[in-house]
Amino acid sequence: MYMMGKRTALCLCLGIVLSACGGEGDFSPAGNMNAPRHGHTATTLESGEILIAAGLTKTSPLDDFEIFDPAQGIFKPYRIGGLRKRGWHKALLLNDAVLITGGWTTGGKALRDSFLIQPGGGIRARALMKYGRYDHTMTKLPTGDVLIAGGNDGKRAIRHLEIYAPDKRRFIPARRPMLTARQQHSATALSGGGVLILGGAEGKGARYAELYSSSGRKTRLVRSLTTQRSRHTATRLKNGKVLIAGGLGKEKTLTGAEIYDPATEKFIPLKDKLRVNRQQHTATLMPDGRVVLIGGWGGEGRTLASAEVYEPGKGCFWLVGVEMKFPRRLHTATSLGGGRVLIAGGATDSEVLNSAEILTIPQDGKSGC
Repeated sequence: MYMMGKRTALCLCLGIVLSACGGEGDFSPAGNMNAPRHGHTATTLESGEILIAAGLTKTSPLDDFEIFDPAQGIFKPYRIGGLRKRGWHKALLLNDAVLITGGWTTGGKALRDSFLIQPGGGIRARALMKYGRYDHTMTKLPTGDVLIAGGNDGKRAIRHLEIYAPDKRRFIPARRPMLTARQQHSATALSGGGVLILGGAEGKGARYAELYSSSGRKTRLVRSLTTQRSRHTATRLKNGKVLIAGGLGKEKTLTGAEIYDPATEKFIPLKDKLRVNRQQHTATLMPDGRVVLIGGWGGEGRTLASAEVYEPGKGCFWLVGVEMKFPRRLHTATSLGGGRVLIAGGATDSEVLNSAEILTIPQDGKSGC
């Protein structure tokens, strides 16, 4: 068991009820990956195992893969050869295979290539995007196709949209690009079939959000965000609304959050705020509908070890009473079910991590608000 965080220790020493200082939760060690990495991806497979793909060390991109086995609680090498080193790519489970697109590689180049990793290892299919990109988004559509949006082409943020068609195993350009260039943005699939694209833009279009339609293969403007932001998280809640939390604002790291309502296409600021300023964090939807925000870069200019929980029913945030052993940003956080989240890799203020931890949040309905 990890040493309790300073916040929890102080609360217990003073005899204060934990919910007044922070809600229940516990971090436990989950072993070490075979390589330190940040800017990687973590994808849950049909078997329940998690595929950790590539990423970056402190100085260079990686080309290795590994598997986390929840049953054994260990990381195992996953041998796949012949792939270029990359980080800041995207990965998505597509039927029984994992689609990986783009990424940043040696020399600052943005990659065009994509490939499907089949169960048991090996490459099933390769295809080239029209545009090289990293820091982009990849979102599965109701048709089974995949929308790739924005990113950086190695020189600048881009507007380009393209669609991966699994049946044809190739990329098809959208009818027109996004209305503004974006990177480090979000693209969230809505229950009605559209994709909400927001943030990651600069200039006049910084606060505009766009809605992608599969039938029209193009975007249109929706109402503006209440706050300009990038490096945020956007999570579709069980009621179909979208929680947009934290990120980098025009000049500072944010504590503010807002809700997008697809029924009205409006952004509504939450009265409650995050307990800690954070960007480059993760947001994981739990089985009970709550959202866990973990780590990131803080407004005080340091990497964070804290986590907090959003309660949709109360519209509030509460801080988990203990902290991670290591502060981390640019990590991954993947639901293991049963209120558990695997947190892997990432970077501190001085090093890249190979360690992993599991956060357990009780699913008994107790609130820290």
